[in-house]
Amino acid sequence: MRHSITLMALLALSSGNASLAQTQIKIATLAPENTLLMKEFRAGAEEIRQKTNGRVEMKFYAGGVQGTESKVLRKIQIGQLHGGTFSPTDFQKQVPDLNIYGLPFVFESDGEVRYVRERMDSALVRDIEEVGFVTFGFAGAGFAIILSNEPVRSHADLKGKKVWLPEGDLISYEAMKAVQLSPVALPLTDVLTGLQTGLVDIVAIPPVVALALQWHTKVKYVTRTPVLYVMGFLAIQDKAFERLDAADQNVVREVMSGIYARIDAASETESAAAAEALINVGLSEVLPDAGEFEAIRARMVDTNRAMAQQGMFSMAALEEMQGYIAEYRANGTVGAGADAVVKDSTSVAGTRE
Repeated sequence: MRHSITLMALLALSSGNASLAQTQIKIATLAPENTLLMKEFRAGAEEIRQKTNGRVEMKFYAGGVQGTESKVLRKIQIGQLHGGTFSPTDFQKQVPDLNIYGLPFVFESDGEVRYVRERMDSALVRDIEEVGFVTFGFAGAGFAIILSNEPVRSHADLKGKKVWLPEGDLISYEAMKAVQLSPVALPLTDVLTGLQTGLVDIVAIPPVVALALQWHTKVKYVTRTPVLYVMGFLAIQDKAFERLDAADQNVVREVMSGIYARIDAASETESAAAAEALINVGLSEVLPDAGEFEAIRARMVDTNRAMAQQGMFSMAALEEMQGYIAEYRANGTVGAGADAVVKDSTSVAGTRE
């Protein structure tokens, strides 16, 4: 009898501990601790902890302490991490079509981006999940614009300058090669030092990111032409995610999808405010010479098709995106009101060169 009581007590204790068992999901990001994204992640982790009664802990490593995205992917493969935040170029091999949104000089306005993404995001999310990751949608960071230490008004002002190329970004490399620029490949974490030491002369980056990473403190000029659209996403290895029971998976999906939806919805307003902030902190705004960047845009059409033919992304995805852009422009909405990015540069307040 004593033995059976002891056995029952052990089983009860075991059952109780199982109900409190915690699964930790370790996620790395380059986002600095004080950014909106990290604030949302911290709040989301607490919400998930509460809604799962402590069964799920989302542990975030901010500020690049786990290394570049390529290092994070390797750590995921060996189980040291379970997920991370990524840009499309980080998944170049796994999901090449993710890169079509970030082709240089394709989009002209936020409205075009919205129109395309409403029609193509869901297929790209499925592509990510088919290669073994769970994701929660995309968050835009706005358009990359040109920051420099000498005024950039034209293509000629770019030539001969050391232009930052994100490490591993084959798409941007091919685009720069097509317009005869001189790329300097660096990971995101090394660009601030590169600007400070003169290793890099020019960067193209969304204003929100420039402010968060303090790059604006090492440049003098800003040219607000929409170079390329930037977005990011969170991906968790499906094997790690499937360790959670179905109810807890639903909680994580609900909370993290909500975070990405909120950040994405605020991205246009945040990007515009950040661009104004660059001017307000003392950068001089440069107006592009008439027609200069339109000429580069026209040249990119052939370059983009050539990259598709090389298999860097599918021709089908490129043509689908181009078709939606054409539809949007045919409706006559391009450049209308707040939808335009740089349609009437003279209306932008600030110091000008």
